[in-house]
This record gives sequence, structure tokens and C-alpha cells, in this order.
Amino acid sequence: MSAHPPTVPASAAGALLDPAFDPFDDAVLADPYPAWARVRDAGPAVHLPVHDVWAIGRYADVRDALRDAETFSSHGGIGLRVVEDPVEAGLPSSVDPPDHDRYRRLMGAQLGPRFLPRLGDMVKTRAEDLVDELLARGEFDAVADWGRTFPVEILGDLVGLPLQGRGSLTRWAAAVFDNFGPDNARSKAAAPLLEELVTYVSEVITRENLDPEGMGAKVFEAADRGEVNDVEAMSVIMTFLVSGMGTTSDALAQLLLLLAEHPDQWAALRANPALISGVFEEVLRYDAPVQAFFRTVTRDTDVDGVKVPAGARAMLLFGSANRDGRKWADPDRFDVGRNPVDHLAFGSGTHSCAGQALARLEARALLVALVRNVERIELAGEPRRRLGHVSRALESAPVRVVRG
Repeated sequence: MSAHPPTVPASAAGALLDPAFDPFDDAVLADPYPAWARVRDAGPAVHLPVHDVWAIGRYADVRDALRDAETFSSHGGIGLRVVEDPVEAGLPSSVDPPDHDRYRRLMGAQLGPRFLPRLGDMVKTRAEDLVDELLARGEFDAVADWGRTFPVEILGDLVGLPLQGRGSLTRWAAAVFDNFGPDNARSKAAAPLLEELVTYVSEVITRENLDPEGMGAKVFEAADRGEVNDVEAMSVIMTFLVSGMGTTSDALAQLLLLLAEHPDQWAALRANPALISGVFEEVLRYDAPVQAFFRTVTRDTDVDGVKVPAGARAMLLFGSANRDGRKWADPDRFDVGRNPVDHLAFGSGTHSCAGQALARLEARALLVALVRNVERIELAGEPRRRLGHVSRALESAPVRVVRG
């Protein structure tokens, strides 16, 4: 799509953002998009004194930063606070090439596009079964009964997890993302959940407990070959779970809510099922499940005319980039016909999401089953948001479906 010029003259840039602006304020987390618009209008890179971080919110600048791992380094982790131990910060997201390439190859071998065709029939069957079950009920929660059910079941079986502990995985994933924010009440509340996750990983994700045919066992086989050590292997598996269950769960719940809130878009999709392939992309663009990750700036750099110094911490705003009018026409409108395949919800470049192909496979299977069997999707109650430091999630969303 053609670029749109900035809506604010350069002379006004910088004056639009209060120096006390806090991207982690509850009011921002509840509805971040007006705040991200102010960040974009204030400049290509805007220093936020409250957390001594540089916010980058325009599409082209976020994309370019994601693709420049030498300048915008993941060393120290992808949260606001720098964590020097890469295992504690989270592998493989906290390391750059060439070390990152080892983990990426290992994850790609399990979750890459070449692996997924073998899963197609299984995912399709389970999606149809879930839609049939929910149609029989009529009313259900898009979070608990849909978003948190399907990816946990699919990925749990693929990794080869025992049933023990699966029900807590999305809650633990949310805590991981809350730990990426400042040291405040929200991150402190996440701490005991992170301890539970560490205990789960050390006691349950072991060679003895994993299905020998699952992806987890294959990661440990790579450790036996010397490609990674055991700690790294467990970190890679945990990344499967946190990213593959947490963000996908949030996105699938948001998908159903958006279709319920926009009956005209649901009607357009039913009238033209060829649009299915782009609907999940539009959900991710419109309301990215991860709104921001962080990087360390390794050298003095220029972000579209703004000088950002070496050593600075940069906040790359995926949610803002995906609503940038310089990139998208009418960016605040949810449009199932848009097919925005170049959104940044999965990141871009070296650290783009390794599990995105699986997330798309799951979403497509669910959408196909919905379009084939459901005439109407309606709200059956008031949705409730879960406020997270970098995640955009629902706590509950009652919906009603009618067979058609």
C-alpha cells in the first residue's frame, strides 16, 4: 500500500508526548493504540524518561530495527530490564548470531514449514471436533474454551508433554511476558508463577517424561549429539511452550472476539471463504498479541533522522507499527479483506517467531471449521481484558454461536 505522509508537522514533533508518559501505565495497557499514535507522531524514535528507553513505533523503523541484529541486539534479553545470563533471559531470544543460529536450526527442524504438512489432517480433525463441541453448547468463553484449549492441546501433544501441568502453561506464559516490563507490582506478581514454571521445566520436561516420538525428545537427541547442552535444550523447549501456547492462545481468543464484534466482516468471510488465509493476519495486525519487545543499541545509530546513542535500550512497538497509517490505509479498521502478510506481530528478521507456521495452521483449521458450520457469532457478555506489560490478552470473552 502507498505510504501516507506524517499527519503532524516536524515543528510540532516531540511536543505531543508528555515527558511523564509511561507505556506501562494501566490506562495505556487497557487501550494502547491512542498512546502509540502519539508516539508515532512525536518522532521516529522518542526518548521516554520514565524508563530511560527509546520508543520506536513507526512501521518502517521497527521493521528495519528488527532486521539489524548487529545494531539492535537481543543480548541481555528482550525485556525492559537487561539480564546478562542468556539462560535466565531466555534462549534463543536473548542471543544474536552466530549462537542464535544453532537454536534457530533446532527449532526450525521441529516447527518449520517442511514439518507441518504432516500435521495438517490431525489439526483439521481436532479443529472440527472443537467447533462441533462448542456449537452443541451454544455459549462458551472464547478464552478458556477456545483460545487456551486448542493450542495447548496441539502443541502439548507435539512436544510430547505429559498431561500434568498443561493447564497452567498459558498462565505461566503470561507471567514470562509480564517479567519483560519494569520492576513493579505486576512483575512482582509474576515472580511466583515464574518459579512454578522453572519447577515444571526441571521436574517434568525431562527425557524420562517426554513422549519419545515428540518434538521435545528430538531436542534432547540434539543435545546428545552435542548440538546444544541439556540446559539449552530445556530452554528451547520452554520457548516452544511460552511462544507457541501463550501468544497463539491470545491471538485465537482475539480472533473470535473480533468476528463477534464485527458481524459485517463475519458475513463477508462466509460469503467469500477464499478470504480465510488472510483473516488471521489481519487479527495479528489489528491487535498484536505481543505489543513490544526490547533491544540494546550497540552503537550510535540514526533512526530516520533521530540519533539514538550506543548503550540505549530500545522499545520496538509491534502494536504501533501494525497501526501505522504510513504503511496501512485506514489502519484502525478491522478488515478481513486486507491480508496484511507483512505485519510485524511475528517480528521480522533473525528473531522472527519460529512457531508462526504452526500458529497459522491452527488458526486456518479453526476458521475453515467455523465458516463451514457457523452462521452467527455473537457476544454473550462483556469481554474482560488481562493487562500485561507487553502482551495484549483477554481474561474472558463470552460468545454465542449459531449453527448454519
